Amino acid sequence: MPRGRAANGSGTQPRLRPDGRWEIRYTAGIDPGTGKLIRKSLYGKTSEEVARKLREITAAVDAGTWQEPKRMPLAEWLDTWLAEYCMGVKPSTLKTYSDVVKNHIKPALGAVLLCDLQPHEIQRFLNSLQRGAKPLSPKSVKNVHGVLSKALAEAVRIKYLPMNPSTGCILPKVTRDEIHPFEAEEITRFMEGIKGDPFEPLFFVAINTGMRISELLGLRWSRVDFKKSTIKVDAQLLCLRGAGSKRTLGPTKNGKPRTFKAAPAVMECLKGVERQQKERRLKAGAVWDNPLGLVFTNEIGGDIPHITIEHHFARILATAGIGEHRFHDLRHTFTVEGIKAGVDVKTLSAMLGHSSVAFTLDVYGHVTGAMQDEAAQRLQALIIGRTAGN
Repeated sequence: MPRGRAANGSGTQPRLRPDGRWEIRYTAGIDPGTGKLIRKSLYGKTSEEVARKLREITAAVDAGTWQEPKRMPLAEWLDTWLAEYCMGVKPSTLKTYSDVVKNHIKPALGAVLLCDLQPHEIQRFLNSLQRGAKPLSPKSVKNVHGVLSKALAEAVRIKYLPMNPSTGCILPKVTRDEIHPFEAEEITRFMEGIKGDPFEPLFFVAINTGMRISELLGLRWSRVDFKKSTIKVDAQLLCLRGAGSKRTLGPTKNGKPRTFKAAPAVMECLKGVERQQKERRLKAGAVWDNPLGLVFTNEIGGDIPHITIEHHFARILATAGIGEHRFHDLRHTFTVEGIKAGVDVKTLSAMLGHSSVAFTLDVYGHVTGAMQDEAAQRLQALIIGRTAGN
């Protein structure tokens, strides 16, 4: 009986190669030029892995959704992905993606054909980033993997690849940086230290709202409602490095706007800023330029560079004799003091713009844990006291 032609997607039995990898060959259609079968190979660490890959391709062939993997170098695909498939991301995010691709991914894997990229090659690449004279931190390695994974996921979506080879990589454990909120005495010194500083209002709003530095610098008057005593945070001032330090407004860190009720003292502070800005506008005359309606500006209405605020912040700490802190620690201070004051974590999480209450608890769990210990002791004393009274 004559042997029939192999069906598309059908394969041979897995075999162990001399290099230790398992291989399985399959047919991927007929070459229109020669009329011969197109034979391809899949590779994996185990026979089960390559068999699973073959089943996935066979299912795609049967469903009519399979396409021939594009034989382009990974570097070419990364350039295409950045130029054509990242149009919706923030400029600062796109800059980060481009830097990761240029500095890490391309030098190590750029010459590998997109369709030939194997999971173990990606794992070896990620491991290499943690070695050498200048090893990357676990968080940085995770970020590099994230960029590569996004690019490959897009290749899968448009059917340039049957599957994402970066899935399943073992990533280093990322430990969260310890937060350093101001101590009670430091808060007092800081509040005294900012008096008379040109950016005193900005520092005051920061420690009393937990807003990020970019959110404060990007805050617009149209987002401040004095009648309702609310502030809407829906943008941040971004500094695009490598583009002449150009600054522009972009979405918030997680892309989601938030509106919260501010303390009366904060609103009074902002009213003072509004009065000062009107005076500056009259004084500046024709050179006044604040087309976005920013709350915090320089003398002629221009936006304020992040580095300017950071320099003033550092000088205030030094003058006040306060230990080393980042500007972001004002945000941590607001949150910790709020928790200590009894503000529920859900409310604080919404004010801070966190992705979830669980994230807030993860970051500030040690504070709530200490409060629970204190509460347990108070309850115990209360119950024992009542029992003794009977």
